[in-house]
Amino acid sequence: MKWKTILFLAFVIFIVFVIYLTTLDRKVYYLNIGDEMAIEDGNYGMLIRNYLTSKNKLEKYVTEFSTYDYRTTDFIRDIEDNRKVFSNRQNISLKNALIKADLVTISIGSNDIYYKIMTASPRESYEYMDQVLVDLEKLLELVRKYCKENIIMLNYYNSYEKRYDEIFQYMNDKLINLALIYDIEVIDITDIMKGSTMENKLPNLEQYQAIYEQMKAVIDKRIFH
Repeated sequence: MKWKTILFLAFVIFIVFVIYLTTLDRKVYYLNIGDEMAIEDGNYGMLIRNYLTSKNKLEKYVTEFSTYDYRTTDFIRDIEDNRKVFSNRQNISLKNALIKADLVTISIGSNDIYYKIMTASPRESYEYMDQVLVDLEKLLELVRKYCKENIIMLNYYNSYEKRYDEIFQYMNDKLINLALIYDIEVIDITDIMKGSTMENKLPNLEQYQAIYEQMKAVIDKRIFH
């Protein structure tokens, strides 16, 4: 009789513990990192931050690692050097931020592409793109090494000349293949950014809203399902 009571109590405790785990109010540590698209006023990161805050799900929002003209090799170096920034009144290292992050959004690579296509022949451009892709794979491998949670990345769009559409399509196809390997969600912003120019190559508020809506759908599916 005594053993039955002990087993019953153990079962009750187990059930309570399972219920606790399944209903635990988990909050999201959000790392938004990349080039100017990640830090412009009204960017998708701010909109995601506001969305998580409205649901009382935001633990921390970190965007201080993002910089203008950020390139893939810059991001790789920052991870390898474990760059530190001051965020939310404390020092944070990049590796630690990646490890803690429940959600990472990335905008990187566009500056690498534009740097070359404006100065090289089409053949030279493709050779350079292949080198960018080598760097990109190294970056995604590094990011995934430290972050085991949800990663969302923007693809590339052409705001230069229409004759370069094929190069951007080439890069986006390769990006999709890499994303499948490293379990990364890619947001296609090609149509959203259609009509952009070198003078106005960054998204406006309406375009940022459209990018955010696509990201929000991924967040709802992968985090709040």
